[in-house]
Amino acid sequence: MTDLPSGSALSVRSLAFAIAFLVIGALWVRKASLIAFTILVGEGTPPVPALTALVLMTAVGLVFVRLTRTTRWRREALVVYVLLTCSFVTIDANGVRQLLATITSLRYFAATGNDYEALAPHVPTWLMPADTELLRGFYEGVEGSAVPWGQWAPVLVVWGGVFMLLALSLGCLVSLFRKPWAEGEHLTFPLAELALRLAPDPPERPDQPQLLHSWLFWTGVAIAAIYDGSNIAHAFSPGIAAIGQNYDLSPLFSERPWSGLRPLNLTFRPEIVGLGYLVPTDVLLSVWVFYLLFRFENFFTGMFGYSRGGFPHERAQGMGAYLALAGFVIYSARKHLRGVVRAAFGDRSEVTGDEIIPPGLAFWGVVVGIVGMTAFMVVAGMAFGTALAYVLIIYACTLVYARIRAQTGLPITYGIPREEMYETILFLQPTPDGLTAPAAIRAESVFAVFRVFGRMIFGQLAAFQMEGIRIARRAQIGRLSLLAAVIIGLLGGLALAYAIHLVDAYNYGWNIIDGGSTQGGYRTAQALKEYARLETRIDPGEPLKLDTSIARAAGLAVSLLMLWLRLRFLRFPLNPVGLALAGTFGGPIWFPIFLAWLLKSLILRVGGAHTYRQLTPVFLGVAMGHFLIAGGIWGIVGAFNEEVAKRYLLWFA
Repeated sequence: MTDLPSGSALSVRSLAFAIAFLVIGALWVRKASLIAFTILVGEGTPPVPALTALVLMTAVGLVFVRLTRTTRWRREALVVYVLLTCSFVTIDANGVRQLLATITSLRYFAATGNDYEALAPHVPTWLMPADTELLRGFYEGVEGSAVPWGQWAPVLVVWGGVFMLLALSLGCLVSLFRKPWAEGEHLTFPLAELALRLAPDPPERPDQPQLLHSWLFWTGVAIAAIYDGSNIAHAFSPGIAAIGQNYDLSPLFSERPWSGLRPLNLTFRPEIVGLGYLVPTDVLLSVWVFYLLFRFENFFTGMFGYSRGGFPHERAQGMGAYLALAGFVIYSARKHLRGVVRAAFGDRSEVTGDEIIPPGLAFWGVVVGIVGMTAFMVVAGMAFGTALAYVLIIYACTLVYARIRAQTGLPITYGIPREEMYETILFLQPTPDGLTAPAAIRAESVFAVFRVFGRMIFGQLAAFQMEGIRIARRAQIGRLSLLAAVIIGLLGGLALAYAIHLVDAYNYGWNIIDGGSTQGGYRTAQALKEYARLETRIDPGEPLKLDTSIARAAGLAVSLLMLWLRLRFLRFPLNPVGLALAGTFGGPIWFPIFLAWLLKSLILRVGGAHTYRQLTPVFLGVAMGHFLIAGGIWGIVGAFNEEVAKRYLLWFA
């Protein structure tokens, strides 16, 4: 693909819109998510502020028809959307907020009852600030005091460089698989298609008109409005009956062995039902079937007297499925990847000129990322083998998550095995006798810091870049315009995230923002949990945990078996993607996915493929209506009326 004429997508006008939306959206995220801690609007898939910006630019095009006579306004709206998707997840809860909690909590919370003070010196000061007054001001706030940027700058620059390296390298990774996914497997990239159908006219495909023109779409929005409206009315006036967000079945199973079926929660998530309509039925079926199988595993083993904490270790089984899928994704694209490697080493016959990121350049981007991240961890003090294994797992899980997004488009932020990426390494490296050697303690301490990479949003950033590439190809956005939008989005999100979090920390105190009271918020609690685990692994030590390792192996084996059965029997009903999602985040998603499966199956059975296509705008309207009403309108309420908003809390996880 050759680049379009200068200004056709990332023009002065579109850049001005992008900056305006980015700043306004960042302030919105700050107030609703960081200060009030009510609606995490920037964490959604896609982020609510980005989706809102796209709809607003479409509305401007509907009012000022002259803008939509050519495709330029459409391209500009879409490139603004791509830029914003690469920004807001960094600003919200699991971006820079995770990072700052991790690099400050070890030293600040050092006390008589823990060994943090002895462990902190093992972490280099270029990774973690060491000044006591700096940290006290950060956690407790300093009235009328400005952020000491000079003291923070070295650490922020180091982490900012690593952030950009990993984010862009993972973008290169997923771009390598665009061709086999889009042209070989014919994956549909539903979230990219949603953005394309929401964007201003004229569309690339006349058979898929702009959604805002469809009365069926607005019917779906009305359905979402009824659901959200009842919950919002109840939040303002608790005497009004509401549909509610979930129904917990666990109290019905209070006695053994029925208690083995817990947790069993019917969660209502309209965005998953709406976008789940586009998901292949075998994936939908597999998610809820495997989640219920996990519950019955626990039930039946409890009947026979087996009781072990954490069983059936569904997260570990989900990680096993992820590893199997990683191998399958790479194996399936092996012919294409051989051509990529030859192109990277100068074979001009293998050059693909129509890719947004040339395959040779993308290959070296992945290599530089893996080598650079491994070297960064080793220089900080980690053992080479541990660092390389951790980096490879991050890349493998990101690849599979992007593949799942390309196939399903499910708006599940936590569909990637965040903690399992480092838990897998830790469980394979037990410390039964504890650690005494300074080098071993240093390596363990530094790894505790680097576990933040698993909890951050790098999988999301890679998937958004992949969807940006799809959007660019479909809307004929030029290569330079798209790449510039991605880089500006990443840098802009990082800079605003640094500014917002540090300014508010020194104004209010980190202890009381992000949902905290006196001991930091949720992200701080997550970091301290890992440091407590660090203490245990050093003294008295952490034994080998065979049960979780067996669970990972079981998830891997079952997934490989399903892949083999799907090759042998084309109509085999189960898909390992379902096991991966059910194990990773099954509790909050299994019921809305069940509803999507049930509705889609009935429509296909009764009305056939034609009716299914006709009703697609209704389901997209349900998803979009929920995003814009519960995320947009209610997210604004959450920024200014904390008490009311907490009666209808929404996290687009």
